Amino acid sequence: MKFKNIFYLGVLGLAMSACENQLEIDPISDISNANYWQSSSDAEGYLTGTYDNFRSVVDRITYGEDRGDALQPGSRGGVSRAHTQRLDNENGYDWKVIYTNLHHVNMILKYTPGISFGDEKAKNRLLAQAYTMRAHDYMLLLQMWGDVPIVLAPTESVDKGNKPSRQPKSDVMQQILADLETALSLFPEATIPNKYRISRPSALMLKAEALAWNYTVLHSGDKQNLTDAIACLDEVEKCGVSLMDNYADIFDVNHRLNSEIIFALYVRFGEYDNMYAFNFTESAVQGQVGNAVNKDQIPYSNGNIAAPYYAPSAKIKAAFTANDKRRPVCFIEGVNASGKVLFTCQNKFRGTPYEKDRYYDNDIVVYRLADAHLLKAELLCYLGGNNVATAISLMDKTRRRAGIGDYAGPTDQTSVQRAILDERFLELCFELKRWPDLMRAHAAGTINIYDEVPNLNGKSTPLYFPITLNMRDYNENLTQTEGY
Repeated sequence: MKFKNIFYLGVLGLAMSACENQLEIDPISDISNANYWQSSSDAEGYLTGTYDNFRSVVDRITYGEDRGDALQPGSRGGVSRAHTQRLDNENGYDWKVIYTNLHHVNMILKYTPGISFGDEKAKNRLLAQAYTMRAHDYMLLLQMWGDVPIVLAPTESVDKGNKPSRQPKSDVMQQILADLETALSLFPEATIPNKYRISRPSALMLKAEALAWNYTVLHSGDKQNLTDAIACLDEVEKCGVSLMDNYADIFDVNHRLNSEIIFALYVRFGEYDNMYAFNFTESAVQGQVGNAVNKDQIPYSNGNIAAPYYAPSAKIKAAFTANDKRRPVCFIEGVNASGKVLFTCQNKFRGTPYEKDRYYDNDIVVYRLADAHLLKAELLCYLGGNNVATAISLMDKTRRRAGIGDYAGPTDQTSVQRAILDERFLELCFELKRWPDLMRAHAAGTINIYDEVPNLNGKSTPLYFPITLNMRDYNENLTQTEGY
């Protein structure tokens, strides 16, 4: 990394070092107000640092897999309360890391417009990325907590009498869509200049997800949401990406930024260590790797780098047919000499063996073309009629690559909706999509999530996170999530 970027990240680090106010964000240091926002390189450097923080928001199973059904306790154990669905007003998760990132995005959106750029397209591209990132942060908040505070300015001064309250889900969605419309109007190109950066196709993917959520979970009742989302995905499909022939290559460190990737977050050993999959990968010091006759095929860690708190669930293992080419890519079983299964760990993000150990340095895939195809299929299915057949043809693209052949099940709308959900379970397993997928399917009537997720069976745990006592200590204006 160039020295000047290290300096910019240092400035960002100073801004992030103290976090205890309205939403656990302290007023930012005067260094970035009076001395920092002077040139285009200041704004570009700050955006680089904000991407680093954004990666820490995305690089966690909390918001994608933890409450779903693709994981179960691993050989080390110690799964979260979210996974066991033991959530209450004392035990839950706060949103500090997301609002910290929002604070820095708001800094960019406040100060960048006043800076002169030699290239106006570069300025617009930078602002478009920031608007999309803010929309992404609010989408995460909406999916996890429902009603959340909407904060559109950085915290630069203390105002204890003006602590933000939670805003209705519909207002949060309105803000997400407004930010995305602004972003889409600013991107100077329809293609993907850099797959490690947010682009117009990335923003279109997020808009399609938001509109799908609005139609299903928020019950907008407006089928225009569906047609608009499909139009977004139509454009994504024409942006220059294509499906990879070999499923395993999509995630392999030797095929970074391959043809299927729309947006990924950079992970390299020495720059950023260990993406989220280390949480469900076997460790030689914590499990039974040494007793496995296929040890050399397992992406295990020699030491404590891998922490197998989780393992691929019995449900995800059973969901794959024996001839599905994705099956051995997604998980691997360690077996002893007599053929007994000792453990199961993920095999999708194998990382890289280095001199002393293996590090999990696979890029974090945020959006890829197969996701776009299957989301489009889901939306088409909601429209019904002849759209259901088109939805099946889209689902068949990933089924054919997996070697399991075209869909041959019932073709009524509800059955196909279920088939698409199941195909997303397989195609996108461990890619942090499962909990939002389940929430949409539950709201659409495709499934009952309390029957679908084993740890929710027989429970009435709300589907949104609670507001913890710690969160209310910072801000007494926060009301509790319904159901807690």
